[in-house]
Amino acid sequence: MADGKSRTANLLDSSRMFFAGGTAGAIARTCTAPLDRIKLLFQVQAVAGPGTSPTAYTGVGQAAAKIIREEGFLAFWKGNGVNIIRIFPYSAGQLAANDTYKRFLADDKHELTVPKRLLAGAGAGMTATALTHPLDTVRLRLALPNHPYKGAVDAAVSMVRHEGFMSLYKGLVPTLIGIAPYAALNFATYDLIKKWLYHGERPQSAMANLFVGGASGTFAASVCYPLDTIRRRMQMKGQAYKSQSDAFRTIWAKEGVRGFYRGWVANSVKVVPQNAIRMVSYEALKKVLGVKKAKTDT
Repeated sequence: MADGKSRTANLLDSSRMFFAGGTAGAIARTCTAPLDRIKLLFQVQAVAGPGTSPTAYTGVGQAAAKIIREEGFLAFWKGNGVNIIRIFPYSAGQLAANDTYKRFLADDKHELTVPKRLLAGAGAGMTATALTHPLDTVRLRLALPNHPYKGAVDAAVSMVRHEGFMSLYKGLVPTLIGIAPYAALNFATYDLIKKWLYHGERPQSAMANLFVGGASGTFAASVCYPLDTIRRRMQMKGQAYKSQSDAFRTIWAKEGVRGFYRGWVANSVKVVPQNAIRMVSYEALKKVLGVKKAKTDT
């Protein structure tokens, strides 16, 4: 009987964590959608495609003004509907999986080493990414100006019809390779800074945690940004790269190091509030939903 109650409690906690993670991700992404679109445009403008050119966007302010002038203010949220549909299960799976993996990997004293924290984060990132990659590919297509699609469903159907079913999974391998170190560094850094800051005893401050979330997200994103750029390029229709290694060589030869960091400023500005809002919202929602805090939670 006790085991049955324990399993039921764990299942309820898991479902609550899933809902809290999805809601936190949706809130954070909607708040930062304008910067995300600017970042995407910077990353893919060097690749020939509809509505793009190598010199179309030269700075964050210039890109924002150009979007407002040519497409209107609401254009910043182009593809955000698909983004929300994608980010809810992605963020839910990632945040809930990270907590679950940490609980599984902890020792008898519920302690976690740094390598185990990194492993839990990497596993959580890859789990969520594998489930939602097609939606991310569709979102990218819809974010481009003057795209030929009527909406998310039309984009997906058109891609499958004209490019094949696997077009929805373009860039999956570099995505998995890229998300593993990013999620590992992001979650582990966030946990370790909080552990150092509060020593597991002091009352936590939501404002301080916002800064911790921003710092951990910025650090992880900066280290892993080149892989994200390669992933975006490989998702483009008619992209000229044969493989991830070919994309790396081509970008290096034609654009240099700078080519890997196109849109980095917009991404960094986006990551700070996005990661901060997501982490703090998730922790707050877990409390509201009555999720029992484990010793592995920070």
